[in-house]
Amino acid sequence: RGSTGVVHRAHDLVLDRDVAVKVYSGAMMDDKGRARLLNEAQATAKLNHPNVVSLHDMGEAEGAPFIVTELVVGRSLRDQRPESLEEGLAIVRQVCAALDHAHGQGIIHRDLKPANIIITPTGQAKLTEFSLARPIASRITNEGVVIGNVSYLAPELALGQRFDGRADLYALGVILYELATGRPPFDAADPLAVISQHLQAPVVPPRARNPQVPPGLDALIVQLLSKDPDDRPATSRAV
Repeated sequence: RGSTGVVHRAHDLVLDRDVAVKVYSGAMMDDKGRARLLNEAQATAKLNHPNVVSLHDMGEAEGAPFIVTELVVGRSLRDQRPESLEEGLAIVRQVCAALDHAHGQGIIHRDLKPANIIITPTGQAKLTEFSLARPIASRITNEGVVIGNVSYLAPELALGQRFDGRADLYALGVILYELATGRPPFDAADPLAVISQHLQAPVVPPRARNPQVPPGLDALIVQLLSKDPDDRPATSRAV
């Protein structure tokens, strides 16, 4: 159960296979939301990569739209932290491969975070939730209240500026920082304060918090967390 709906384990009676069915909250879905979900689902359905959760179908039941995806048995990176930095880097390399495939199709994830990275018992990483039905603007309500997780939000997304795949690389930098130091680069009780830090606060190099971080990795993470997208690596393949 998440902020946009509920995910059920289900069984496809026609193809005789277990699947996952995400039913979106009807209260969040006006006509514009349904159109956006359809457009996102059509784009995501074109992705075919071993590190991306496959989208099988979508529909609507009792006024609530739903999608049907591959069922991945495992735990999220949020719930299953790697035992070593090397293990974490192996996962990040798989995420980079998934992003490279998606970005090559013109699809930006926009909500990359540990909860959306599923790790199977064999160590395979599966990227899910390609921003389906979750526009960036939805994180701030009309009353100015921030919803959802802003810890991985790239500055250009927070400002409502034009963005490309480098916004996902910023989020990847946050994930790497957490894997390297055990804490996020920017943290505060107030989500608006976290956004302010993304926009203005310089990042403390990971090696300052964990001297065991290799210098090359330290430099890469700092580069990924650059405020200006032009200062980040150009592609996930480069990362």
